[in-house]
Amino acid sequence: MIIEDNALITNSLGIKSTCKFLLTLENDSDLEELKLFLRNTKYKYYIVGEGTNLVLPNFYDGCIIQTKFTNIIEDNVNQTLKVGAAYNWTDLVHFCISNDINGFENLIDIPGSVGAAPIQNIGAYGAEVASLIKSIDCFCLKDYKKVSLNNAQCNFQYRNSSLKNAQLLICNINFVTDKKQEISINYQSIKNYLKNNIINISSNSDVANVVSTIRANTLPDPKIINNVGSFFKNPIVHLNSINFDQYSKDELIIWDYSPSQVKVGAARLIDLIKNDIPKYKNVSLYEKHALVLTTNGRATQDEIISFASDIQLLVFRTFNINLEIEPNIIF
Repeated sequence: MIIEDNALITNSLGIKSTCKFLLTLENDSDLEELKLFLRNTKYKYYIVGEGTNLVLPNFYDGCIIQTKFTNIIEDNVNQTLKVGAAYNWTDLVHFCISNDINGFENLIDIPGSVGAAPIQNIGAYGAEVASLIKSIDCFCLKDYKKVSLNNAQCNFQYRNSSLKNAQLLICNINFVTDKKQEISINYQSIKNYLKNNIINISSNSDVANVVSTIRANTLPDPKIINNVGSFFKNPIVHLNSINFDQYSKDELIIWDYSPSQVKVGAARLIDLIKNDIPKYKNVSLYEKHALVLTTNGRATQDEIISFASDIQLLVFRTFNINLEIEPNIIF
């Protein structure tokens, strides 16, 4: 295990953040050393992948834990693909498409590592990672034992799971490889793109290429512009609880979610009130997508949270809808 003092924490929001200790696990045998270090120091800790979904403090007074587990093993007998937590997510999508493993194509170009994917149950363009996971191999940092969680035990929900805020270091994820090919192009932005560009889809690779193009046209690359992707979740509410005094139902984007609830497009809500959002020096809305907050690399956690709070307050006052922040805020 590599131990670094006062190390920088890599993150896609560009926050200049450091931690007391950065602990990097290079292989499975480092788990025992990690146990001894945490037991002896008793510092608080937080597990980080590529840092693409975090709002960090300037200084984290504890241990940041990361792994370099990048194994990828296909088990044809059990029809699973075991992938190390540090494997890049989009690299995995490309691997699966090349090896005729179905279901990953709509999730291409989501920033981050494989290990981070199930925690928030990442999803995009009509797909969620929960449908692809058979089980997850973890190291419990409460009793320092290896555990394996099946799909049901992860309690996957919309942008949530039982893994969130759990004392579990994800080591590997076991993905299913026997899904039948079911090309998913019913998401509205995909349908619009296919119609406007007169494109026919015949393979998973075609879907991935279309999704990748749509993302590139609407979402900033975190390697170029500091961001964590969607900053707010699409709220799930009762239709009769929405305030339509200022804007009509037709002016919002609303999907049926359950017999009693609807999902509301958060980007549209923010678009309608964005001219009233106070200006900030180091953080702003991305001009092509109102769900994305960007920074110039000089923003602090406090400034980002304050900007997000102003948006939440305006949306609540206008629509009686609470927006929930999607990335993890670390203190």
